Amino acid sequence: MLAVTLVACSSASLTSSRLVAQTSSRAVRRTPTARTPHPKPPRPTATTSPSPKPPRHTTYPNIPAADLPRYALTPGIALSVSPARICISGYASGARDVSDAEKAAVYARYDVVWVPYAHEVDHLISLELGGSNVIRNLWPEPYAGRWGARTKDVLENRLHDLVCEGRLPLRTAQRQEARNWVAAYWRYLGSPPTVGGSVGLSSGGFYASSYPTASTIYCADDSAWHELSPTYLVHFATFAQAKARFPGYHLHQPC
Repeated sequence: MLAVTLVACSSASLTSSRLVAQTSSRAVRRTPTARTPHPKPPRPTATTSPSPKPPRHTTYPNIPAADLPRYALTPGIALSVSPARICISGYASGARDVSDAEKAAVYARYDVVWVPYAHEVDHLISLELGGSNVIRNLWPEPYAGRWGARTKDVLENRLHDLVCEGRLPLRTAQRQEARNWVAAYWRYLGSPPTVGGSVGLSSGGFYASSYPTASTIYCADDSAWHELSPTYLVHFATFAQAKARFPGYHLHQPC
């Protein structure tokens, strides 16, 4: 009888121990393990890349502001072309593509009134150097004055020759023309032609009227020709051409 009681007690004790162990095991499994929080990624900070600085325009005396384009409107845009491409004969004439509507938009952006033969819608980076026809490479450049469109034409030809002779990198020529074409002229050509005191020299050419009673030839620098009717207005590159067309005309005043 005593043996049976001991066995029963032992069995009950063993069963109780197993229940406690199982309960403890379940309690352990149910207890979530502590997780180490992941550090939050740093908040991105706003960074602003520096905007390109406008070119430094060297100041030269007696140069009208109109002879240098406004950088905000005309910074100068070039095409992605090689020196070999621009040095092909006839490249510039084939690349020229500026419509009348685009020319009118150029005048409007600069608040310039169109007057026959007063301005040329010119390329800041010239076509000879791979300049683009987009409006941000165009501005209404006056013909009149020492630093008019004809003077810039001389620079364009000079830079083109230097590039095609391998004496000047194309990108350098484009950059110098866009930054300040007057400074580039001084650097590669020196002083521009003088337009004062010479009868036969005017960088903007000459004007005359074909009206039957007209008798005067005007230098481009002479504002009096602005009063002529556009219907009869005739432009000449040289004084000799004007005299050949109108031999009886006289020069209004020296250029």
